[in-house]
Amino acid sequence: MDGGGDEISDERIAEACLRGVMEEELREGHLDVEAPALPSGPEPQSEAERDLMDELGRRVRQQSSLLKGNQELQDSIDGVIRMPGSMMDKFSQLAGKVFKNGVTWDKIILLFYVAGRMAIKVMEDNLPLQVIEIFKIALNYFKEKLLGWVTSHGGWSNCLSELSGRMQGMPLTTKQTLIIIAGLAFLSIVAWKRTRRA
Repeated sequence: MDGGGDEISDERIAEACLRGVMEEELREGHLDVEAPALPSGPEPQSEAERDLMDELGRRVRQQSSLLKGNQELQDSIDGVIRMPGSMMDKFSQLAGKVFKNGVTWDKIILLFYVAGRMAIKVMEDNLPLQVIEIFKIALNYFKEKLLGWVTSHGGWSNCLSELSGRMQGMPLTTKQTLIIIAGLAFLSIVAWKRTRRA
């Protein structure tokens, strides 16, 4: 899937998309310190791939901006990031809740957004090197757990078709969002209880 020429790589597109979401979150995070640069990735191998990256990036940013308005989701992510444990454990717990009832395009976009929010939180805690760690963990998670699903569901171009088929690229359905928030809220409560015991 990583060949040259006109071949479109779902892996390259995901990496560019994740990087774009995280960089935008960090830019808009009103941070006092400058965030570290994320590792650079492979360049698009064709015009078609570049166009797909650009359009998908725009759609994902659109979805992410809609998710920012959900305060329950923000609070839940913030609670999980404060839990004790490694960044890998925290990310895995969040990802497990997001994909508990299966994989969808919306949930993959939500996961990219969650990575961006996690990056903001570690910057607020003055832990800039963890931003790069979050990027690497999220990218590896995508490659290991989601790339096969993306490929078997028609690749990122199919994601664009599905998003375009909806009115104004609406985010997750209310039911999906409530289920995910409930799971993340549970993790936040667990984190709060653990912190109080410490």
